[in-house]
Amino acid sequence: MTGSPQKPEVLSEEQALEIGKTIRDALVKGVDIINNAILDNLSDFEKLDEDLKQGVGEQYYNLAWFHKYFSLICPEKLSGFHSNDWQTHVLRCLRINPSEKYYARSAQLAKIENYAGMYYREFFAVVFEEFGGIKHFVRIGTKDDEKNYVAEWQQKSVVGIGWRAIGSLQDYVAGDGIDKDAITEKMMEEYFHDDKKTASRKAGELARFYKTNADTVFVAMNGEKLIAFVDEIGDYFYDASTAMAHMKAGKWHNKFADGDTLPDKAEGKLTSCYQLTNNENLMFLYEKYYYGEEAESEELDNSEAEETYMPLVFNTEIETKYERNRIVFGAPGTGKSYELKEDCEDLLKDTNGSYERVTFHPDYSYSQFVGTYKPVMGADEKIRYAFVPGPFMRVYVEALKSGRTENPQPHLLLIEEINRAKVAAVFGDVFQLLDRDDDGVSEYEIQASEDIRKYLASQLKGDPDNYQKIRIPNNMFIWSTMNSADQGVFPMDTAFKRRWNFEYLGINENEEKISGIGKIELAGSDEPIEWNILRRAINAKMSSDQFKINEDKLMGPFFLSKKIIASDENGMIVDTDKFVAAFKSKVIMYLYEDAVKQGKHRFFDGCDNSKYSSVCDAFDEIGMGIFGPNFKENFYDKQKDEA
Repeated sequence: MTGSPQKPEVLSEEQALEIGKTIRDALVKGVDIINNAILDNLSDFEKLDEDLKQGVGEQYYNLAWFHKYFSLICPEKLSGFHSNDWQTHVLRCLRINPSEKYYARSAQLAKIENYAGMYYREFFAVVFEEFGGIKHFVRIGTKDDEKNYVAEWQQKSVVGIGWRAIGSLQDYVAGDGIDKDAITEKMMEEYFHDDKKTASRKAGELARFYKTNADTVFVAMNGEKLIAFVDEIGDYFYDASTAMAHMKAGKWHNKFADGDTLPDKAEGKLTSCYQLTNNENLMFLYEKYYYGEEAESEELDNSEAEETYMPLVFNTEIETKYERNRIVFGAPGTGKSYELKEDCEDLLKDTNGSYERVTFHPDYSYSQFVGTYKPVMGADEKIRYAFVPGPFMRVYVEALKSGRTENPQPHLLLIEEINRAKVAAVFGDVFQLLDRDDDGVSEYEIQASEDIRKYLASQLKGDPDNYQKIRIPNNMFIWSTMNSADQGVFPMDTAFKRRWNFEYLGINENEEKISGIGKIELAGSDEPIEWNILRRAINAKMSSDQFKINEDKLMGPFFLSKKIIASDENGMIVDTDKFVAAFKSKVIMYLYEDAVKQGKHRFFDGCDNSKYSSVCDAFDEIGMGIFGPNFKENFYDKQKDEA
């Protein structure tokens, strides 16, 4: 075979042999060029790069596996770093300006390995231990038209970006990233009404911010002024209480001097989130990040701490119509997350409160949820251990800070899919705090561990002894969603359940929001089929005496999102291909592999049901006929009459 994975080309044996000989000859010639090259300086390295390009041919020169072969045969002249990013990262870490040429950079690295007397793997291990993996330096703006956020972000160990009206970026998740087109539309609706180009560019900045991770180092800047590095970047969360609502946790490092600017001041200057790529700028940033001295932060001594300590206020007398501990549960697609999102917006409306969202999973632990000691890099670039808070502790501290003020604000922790983790293990001793009295304050205290006491003292002032026992204040809310129908969930014991207010969302709750829309012309039907009526009909068949599926396995109105059933003024679905694809991958898959798994061959009795794929193929040909020849008459039409 030759060509690409997308466009493979079948070769005859003679053709394959001819190409193989050509590749062999190119490899042999390349090794001769490398062996005969005298490599003493950068100009020699770059000449080798040009000689290889001409000698082996550009079609092979750019193949990474060619470089791998050459580096194995000639390890004293070429390094085992095959990735462009790794080559430039290592050279910049070692204060060496990387060549613009691929093989020249490899020769630069080989020269260092030879000088150090190390093989590639030894060299890589030492470099990785000292400098870590590839770093992406991303400019982040620190002010808007109203204020500068540096002090606030540094105090909270966060970094953020604006455009709050877009809503949480988690609502735009698509695959491994987010739906930039959907954000662009929202940007035009909220900010740039007649300027799609600007809206798209700003949507790209939000997408870039969302994709940043532990390999990212934010470069906090105010215009041209360099302020600080922010690394150890955490998960995304949305804080509706601030204009810079899109946030990530991060550790701040003050390694810039007053007046420091990038060598190329113009790069990314007018953007809020921009990955820096200019080599001169990156050389400067690597130098500051790895070799610059960090300014010592001012810490209070014990006497000053005691003078500034303020007693904690647990009963803030905050008034609310909402329960403090809530679990909203119901069948898939009943809108549990959506309801909590609306309630969250209502709770925080016209306040300076905040919220943080976390999703539980089977490997989620107490140390992730509450916090734990972890190794971190100190100001002296030595490893030390420090308490790193989890979402519970971050929201807890914000609530306690607010409780001391004259106008306490609500602070909310949102837990998605709470029963996907072993909740007793995740909550640990915090479990005891969930018992609330009539005022919404923890009825019982728990003894705080030494590391938590020290962390609270660092955040709330005072001495660790001031925080020996802790309680949840009544301005801290903990809400979550639960779906007992899903596979892979863990049971909750009665003692844990007793501490929550459970709110059930019925299988047809809020279906009026999609009534009359979501219509589509499917094969095998002489009139448009409406999604909500089809959903109810499928539920009716599942609930029938033949199958007797429990309600928690049925499908709610929002099992398919509003984006999928988006309709025109006549109620007809706009993107029919998207609906059909979603129906197959979500509805049919859910039914076939989960809800009616034991009786799937009887449930899909209108088609070949031997495989999931065959049911999907049949859906293209006969539409809802896959559910049986009498499905329309016995189920769909009856639901339509009741609608």
